[in-house]
Amino acid sequence: MMTDKQKYYHLMGEVCEILPTMASTYAVRAGYETPANLLELVRIGRRPVLRDLVALVKHALPEFEIPAHLLPEAVAA
Repeated sequence: MMTDKQKYYHLMGEVCEILPTMASTYAVRAGYETPANLLELVRIGRRPVLRDLVALVKHALPEFEIPAHLLPEAVAA
């Protein structure tokens, strides 16, 4: 069983080269509640919050299918 932090780094490893620099803007414009400056820290790996990374990926890369084992427990259930 992986922790959320481990899941964050595994997911980041899969999307780091394809996640656009505007990902935080896309999420905020879509109504995601975390401020853009904190989402930007998530995008660059300085704030490892899995829930926010999942939101960035879902808003910026809608065609990317996040593996179920990398989702937070509340989302995966």
